[in-house]
Amino acid sequence: MRKLTTRELLMYGGLVLLAMLIVKSWDAIVSFLGIVFAAIVPLVLGAAIAYVVAIPTTFIERHMLPNSTSKLVEGARRPLSLVIAAVLLLVGIALATSVFVPAFIETIMMVQSRSQAFIETVLAMPFMEPFRESVHEFLDGDLIQKLTKMDVMGLTKTALGGTVGSVGAQVFGVVSTLMTGFFGLLFSFILLTDTTDVWTRVMGTMVIYLGPQRTERLALVLGVADSSFHNFIVRQCLEAVILGSVGTCVLLIARYDYALGVGVLMGLSALVPIVGYPVGLLCGAFMIAISNPWFALLYIVVVAAAQMLEATLLLPHIGDPRTVLPPVWTTVGVTIGGGVAGFVGMLVAIPTAATIRQLVIIDSRRRQEAREAQGKQS
Repeated sequence: MRKLTTRELLMYGGLVLLAMLIVKSWDAIVSFLGIVFAAIVPLVLGAAIAYVVAIPTTFIERHMLPNSTSKLVEGARRPLSLVIAAVLLLVGIALATSVFVPAFIETIMMVQSRSQAFIETVLAMPFMEPFRESVHEFLDGDLIQKLTKMDVMGLTKTALGGTVGSVGAQVFGVVSTLMTGFFGLLFSFILLTDTTDVWTRVMGTMVIYLGPQRTERLALVLGVADSSFHNFIVRQCLEAVILGSVGTCVLLIARYDYALGVGVLMGLSALVPIVGYPVGLLCGAFMIAISNPWFALLYIVVVAAAQMLEATLLLPHIGDPRTVLPPVWTTVGVTIGGGVAGFVGMLVAIPTAATIRQLVIIDSRRRQEAREAQGKQS
């Protein structure tokens, strides 16, 4: 058996002491990490906002007088594209807060007031007789009462900053949220308007500290991740806008009173891959069926047809097809992401899985080519 050297003994002893120190000071470490995380939240939020806003900005810039050779146009193209994208974002936020959210809350309150009578009407139908008793046992005193007694406005206020805790805690929470959002927007504005080519400077610094080979690998990983996340955001947002708009339009044509609220629900649900579309479709159909079952059937048929046409004719031509996951990968990614981080995990899981899959393909191809070249040399 090989004897350990003095250097190895010191290294292993140091690792043991470090592990004991971490275990003993775990609460302090967690508290410190919480402080660090709270400090960098505005930076992370700003980077995320800048990344999302950069997508329409780049699209507008690429299609704004692309054949022009004028220096004035070339100089104004980027800032003008950024202004247009920012205006579109602000208009979207204004519509969401003044139109979409109130319409959605009004629709939920309608479902809340009419759900019990609707369920009782359905259960009274002849074909429900074999299931009536078991359904009553399942719903009795639980689901219906929770739904009819749910304080929708109270839940909304709590979600927006709330009715929990003292007034001082509420004020502090609201101020903290506003400050985080302000600094996040400020940082995103700095990133979007910076003309010093931050990415080139960062990569140059990494070459100095990591070396050219490692920097090249890191750039490959970041490039694949950027492509995956970019295409995912574009695809999901486009699907949400199309399905939400189609659902709203068909209900407006049918003169349904809560068309906008149901359309908002469909659009928000479609942002979640795999499970979002069917869940939004069924929930929207239930909301409509409470007032008019025939409208619900029309809604299902039209939205389902729009989704099939969109998935067949439109989405395959958007972005890099290599970032589109097979159904198995998508299902596994959504399941793991939802289990780890809930709604946010579902959104992040798909582009993350697409990045990992593409990197595995690139690496396996590189290794295969290296083996073939080595075999030819030997």
